[in-house]
Amino acid sequence: MSLWSYISGNSSSQSGSSYINSTVSAALAKIQDTSSAALDASAAASSDTGVSISTNAQAAAAEADDSKKDFSDLAKEIRTSLDTLYAAEKAAGKPQTANFANLSGRALSAVILNQGDLFTPAEQRQAKLALNQQTREAFVAATQGGMSMSSLSSYSQSLVAQYDAMSAEEREARGWTPFFRDNAAKVVSEGSLSLFDQMDG
Repeated sequence: MSLWSYISGNSSSQSGSSYINSTVSAALAKIQDTSSAALDASAAASSDTGVSISTNAQAAAAEADDSKKDFSDLAKEIRTSLDTLYAAEKAAGKPQTANFANLSGRALSAVILNQGDLFTPAEQRQAKLALNQQTREAFVAATQGGMSMSSLSSYSQSLVAQYDAMSAEEREARGWTPFFRDNAAKVVSEGSLSLFDQMDG
């Protein structure tokens, strides 16, 4: 899955830098309306074999792929995809907007931290909103069976695992500190709700 597919809101399976750097005329065919109907349609993608791929599966695949990339290289790849999208939208007379919702946490972190000064403040805000939304959705999914000490403990355990697997840049973008990890671990080991008191504050 290419970054172009995620940023443009198109979730059909096609990967490779050659796709990202395709001509504007080819890009025009990939622009989708940003209405909720278009976003709903993109939730169930199909691979070349016709197999339906869930949004969660796509996100997991993007996360795994992006985790292998150098942080600065990933930022440059996102910038290229955004520029291609904006040029195509401008040529089509459409607002120059991008869908950040399906980018991986690592990709969003690259935009938020903007270490190479490649992104605008507006793009950084969009990425931050998308990252916060991913965090909320993960919490809702973990507690959809009801708020209980068991569900909170399970969610906290996943936070610890995520923290340990993340790069320093990703932790910084989320504001996740060693103290945050320790509190999450405490929920798992002691049943303390201090982590969630901290999150509410």
